[in-house]
Amino acid sequence: MLDQSHLIKTTEEKQRTGPAYLCLHGHFYQPPRDDPFTGQIPIEPAATPYANFNEKITEECYLPNAEAGNFDEINFDLGPTLAAWLEDAHPDVYARIIEADRKHVARYGVGNAMAQAYNHTILPLASTRDKRTQIVWGLSDFERRYGRRATGMWLAETAVDMETLDLLAQYGITYTVLAPWQAASPIDPTELYILPLREGRSITVFFFNAPLSGGVSFDWNTTSNADEFVTGYLPGHLEQSKLAAGEPQLLLIATDGELYGHHKPWRDKFLTHLLRTGAPSYRFEVCTLARYMQMHPATKEVVLRLPSAWSCSHGVARWDTGCECTENDSSWKKELNRALRNLAGRANPLFEQYAGETLRDPWAARDAYLPVRNGWESLESFWAQQGKASIDASLMQRTLLLLEAQYYQQCSFTSCGFFFEELDRIEPRNNIAFARRSISLIWQALGIDLQPAFVSDLQAVKSWRTPGLTGADAYRQLPIARLDQLPPLLPVQLTAQNEEENIA
Repeated sequence: MLDQSHLIKTTEEKQRTGPAYLCLHGHFYQPPRDDPFTGQIPIEPAATPYANFNEKITEECYLPNAEAGNFDEINFDLGPTLAAWLEDAHPDVYARIIEADRKHVARYGVGNAMAQAYNHTILPLASTRDKRTQIVWGLSDFERRYGRRATGMWLAETAVDMETLDLLAQYGITYTVLAPWQAASPIDPTELYILPLREGRSITVFFFNAPLSGGVSFDWNTTSNADEFVTGYLPGHLEQSKLAAGEPQLLLIATDGELYGHHKPWRDKFLTHLLRTGAPSYRFEVCTLARYMQMHPATKEVVLRLPSAWSCSHGVARWDTGCECTENDSSWKKELNRALRNLAGRANPLFEQYAGETLRDPWAARDAYLPVRNGWESLESFWAQQGKASIDASLMQRTLLLLEAQYYQQCSFTSCGFFFEELDRIEPRNNIAFARRSISLIWQALGIDLQPAFVSDLQAVKSWRTPGLTGADAYRQLPIARLDQLPPLLPVQLTAQNEEENIA
C-alpha cells in the first residue's frame, strides 16, 4: 500500500494558525591562501583540475548560488578574506552577492548580510586590544563593500565571552548567532533573546536549531529532497502550543555556506527549491534575521555559558591548549599558541615605541589602518587623522612597515590554524607563514630580528602524525622569501640574555 503519511503531515501543517518562519544562514568563509610574500596563491594539487580551492569552491558553490539568486533569500556572512579574493578574481560573482544585500535593504529596510570579525580569530582568546581591532576591521570592511553599517556580526566558531559581546554592542552590533548549548540554561530555539551587557547595553541572540542544522550539514538523506525536508523534518521542530496560540516562531538553520554545492554536490539546487517553492508551498515564510527581529523583537533575557563556542565542548580549548574535540595528541596547539603570543609580546612594544614617534595613538591607528592598506582611503587622509605634525618621510615609511607587520600578526591567529587535528596541515603552516611575514617587516623597519626567538619557541610544537616534525621545521620548509626581507636563519640556540639584546 502506498505510504501517504507525508500527506497527513502536510494536512496537519496547513491547519496550524501560528506563523512559522524559516531562516537559512550561510557562513561563507575561506582563510587567506596567498603566500604573504608574493600575494599569489600557490598551486593546490588537491583542488585539481582547479588551480586552488578558492577557484574550485567558486565553481561549485559561490557561482551557482549567486546565479540562482539564493543569496537574495538567505541570511549570510561573507568573510572579508574571501570577499577580497572574489572581488579581484571573480568580480561578477562578488557583485551578485553584494547586490543581494542591497535588494534586501530596498525591499525590507534591513539587510540580509552580516559582518564578520576580520581574520576569523577566536575572540575570547584575544586580548582586548586585538578583539577591538578584529571587530573594527570587520565592520570597516563590511561598510565599504555593502555601503551601509552592519547591525549583525558572525563570530568565528560562534566563540564568545562577555567582553567580546559588549564590544560588539559598543560598535553598534545589535545581534549575533550562537549554538543552543552556549546558553547557561534551557532555551527555546524558536525564539530570540536579549543578553544584558554592561552599562545598560544589550545584544540580541539568535540560537540556531541544532538537529536541523546538523542534519543539513552531515546527513545526506536530510537534503535529498526539498519538499520532503519541509514536510518531514521542519514541522516536528515547531512548538505546538505556540501554533495554537498564534505566536510567531523561527526555525534557524545555520551551516557553512560551502555546503551548498561544494561539500555536498547539487545541494545548491536543493537550496533553490527549498527557498522558492518548498518552504512557501507549506506555509513557511522564508525570512532573514534582521527582518525577523524587526517584526518580532526579543522579549526574554538569556544567560550564556562563557567562554563557549559551537564546535568545542570544552569552552574554547580546541583553539587554545587543545582538547578531545580533535583526535590524538593536540598539545601542539598550546605550543603554537605560546610561540605566536610570545612573538606578539615581543613585537607589540616595538610597534608602540617606534610607531609612537609618528602616530598620536599607535593602537587607534592600527584600528584605522585597513582602509588605507586596501586603498579605500588616501595616505594623506590617514596621516592627517592619525599622524603627528612634521613627519619625516623615512619615519613615515618605517611606520607603514610596522603597521603592515601588525596586519600579518593578526593573520597569524586565524582560527583555521588550530581547528584541525594536526600540525602538518596547510592551515597551521599558513599561520606560521603569516608570522614570518610579520617578522620580516619588523626586520625591514627596524633592523631588529625576532626570528631566532620565534623559531626557538617553534621547536616545542611537535607533530604526532609526522614523527620528528616540529614547528621550526615547518618554518624552515616555507617557500624562500627575498633575502632583503628576512635576516639569515641561524642555528636556534638563544639564551635569555641574547633574546633581551635582540629586542633592545
